[in-house]
Amino acid sequence: MINKKKTTAVCIFFTCVFAAVCFSAPFSGQKGNRKDIRIIAKRYSYQPNRIIVNKGDDVHIKFASVDVVHGFFLEGYDIEAEIHPGKIPFKLRHPSVEKEFAYVDEVAFSADRAGKFRYRCSVTCGTLHPFMLGEFIVRPNYPFYGSIGGVIGVFTAFFFLLLADRNALGIAVPHSRPFRLDLFKVMPGLKWLLTRRWFQFGMILINLAALVLFLFAGFFGSPIGNHNIIITVVWILWWFVLVTFMIPFGARIWCMMCPFPFLGEWFQRRRLLGPSGEASSSVKGFKKKWPAKFSNIWIQNVLFLCLCTFSTILVTRPVTTAFVLAGLTITATLIHVIYRRRTFCRYLCPIGGWMSLYSKASMLEIRSVDNDTCKGCGSKAVIDNGKAWGCPWLINPGKMQSNSYCGMCMECISSCPNSNMTLRLRPFCSDTVIENYDEAWMGFIMITLVVLYTAIFLGPWGTIKEWANVTEIGNVRGFLIYCGLIWTCCLVAVPAIWLTAAWFGNFLSGSKDIPVKLVFLKYSYMLVPLGLLCWISFSIPLFMINYSHIIATLSDPLGWGWNLFGKAHVQWKPMLPEYILYVQVPLVLTGLGFSLKKGYEISKAIFPDQRQAIVSLLPFGCLCAIITVLMIFFYAW
Repeated sequence: MINKKKTTAVCIFFTCVFAAVCFSAPFSGQKGNRKDIRIIAKRYSYQPNRIIVNKGDDVHIKFASVDVVHGFFLEGYDIEAEIHPGKIPFKLRHPSVEKEFAYVDEVAFSADRAGKFRYRCSVTCGTLHPFMLGEFIVRPNYPFYGSIGGVIGVFTAFFFLLLADRNALGIAVPHSRPFRLDLFKVMPGLKWLLTRRWFQFGMILINLAALVLFLFAGFFGSPIGNHNIIITVVWILWWFVLVTFMIPFGARIWCMMCPFPFLGEWFQRRRLLGPSGEASSSVKGFKKKWPAKFSNIWIQNVLFLCLCTFSTILVTRPVTTAFVLAGLTITATLIHVIYRRRTFCRYLCPIGGWMSLYSKASMLEIRSVDNDTCKGCGSKAVIDNGKAWGCPWLINPGKMQSNSYCGMCMECISSCPNSNMTLRLRPFCSDTVIENYDEAWMGFIMITLVVLYTAIFLGPWGTIKEWANVTEIGNVRGFLIYCGLIWTCCLVAVPAIWLTAAWFGNFLSGSKDIPVKLVFLKYSYMLVPLGLLCWISFSIPLFMINYSHIIATLSDPLGWGWNLFGKAHVQWKPMLPEYILYVQVPLVLTGLGFSLKKGYEISKAIFPDQRQAIVSLLPFGCLCAIITVLMIFFYAW
């Protein structure tokens, strides 16, 4: 029997080393030379935006600004400058040893660290200030070459183990009992807490108060994003916590505490806490049923894509974010008045659509303890019960097999007459089924957006930022090109490539009984673990680079000059920026590994023959590897 862990680790390690050595060989013998560079800063880019030197070169940089005061912070080299328009001398300091700046004509240093390092604007210069950056590459770029070797290693190790030993990947054999840990058994106090009527209300109340503060700050606070709490907390802190922790470890736990449906749900229930013993039929409102043809996430797909089209404006303009949050709250309230329960959350909320997809990968689930008990109890036992509100998501928890539409509200745990609902810990990516095309297209949208956003927000290309920043720059033609790029790639190009892979995989398998559309649909789940890990890797630098803005705005939430906690004037300082790459690359490689493993599980469910299963997986595995290489390209090249 092959030791799968040792074999995989050895294969990946040696391919990383081999790639790093081979690709870096042409640069290893080059001696240091003097490099004179002049950098011109303007909103919101540097020229040149990409500097390439060799290790050991003596680098001499002079600066100029063509519009406003800009900063220059070079990761890994302890260099920070302030560049004033119309002045040849600029301010310079070494942040680790100096607090004050001194005027100099140039900065000189030795490029003694190989790899890729970004230089960022460290002085607030406008709306897109957080995304103004350039790239400083010191060859040989060992991290990039090693990362590409990692992709080759993961891909090679997977198929090597697959061909050598069909059980080497740890794929569950038929009729085996999958791992599940009942959290109520190991933590008895957890069930008591989650069934208290004040628990969910308290969580919502906290977020409702935060929402009110955010709306006030957005409409009346500073128009500068990193000086306003609505931007720093919503788009830096909340997004980072949601993507990195809540969804992977808590499924749709955010839905339990989301403030958007609060007013509408209060209108339906007319109570803040639990019911008064009456059946859930006493819920107020028109209680209309949502149209069956829209009972999917297609509308959410479109709405989410609309928001993402204007994301550059949304995440940098406080008033825009305030309008969106207010609009979601008002819409949720009106939908609650007209339609039953949380119709808005299930079918309309643009945030809920992609959470429903990625919650399939979560390590937490609410399920019945014993399926036979639920079957004998009847379908109404948990849905209509005067002891609780019943499932606001209009599902029968006892029959639930996926996390997609479970809002983790815990109502089923409170209302179950047999105490048959529980909270369980499970392996990552336990839901491996995508049944409908709406979910598949959300997978295409999310994987496409994370690649495009990485290029736009984490890349050095100022032209793309200008296209996206239409309200400030006014380049309507460029914005239309930008919109066309996003919508075409998300809705047409990437699905078409996936369909081609489905046809090719089916052709390689030689099967004439399996329809291509089934292969296309089922394999789309491979984009779930890869997409989620890519989004986490994308979100990490947003937090690590800008966390100090969160601290400052907690003391001065409106940007009005307050200093509530003595931290309003804390100086911007990124958190270990030169090491972010070493977190991002392992994450996307892990996503690739899970995608390949889950892809094989899917292939075995589609194709009964081992050879057919493997060869049908090859085109999709190659596509996932290409996506991983693209992410690494933007991170490390």
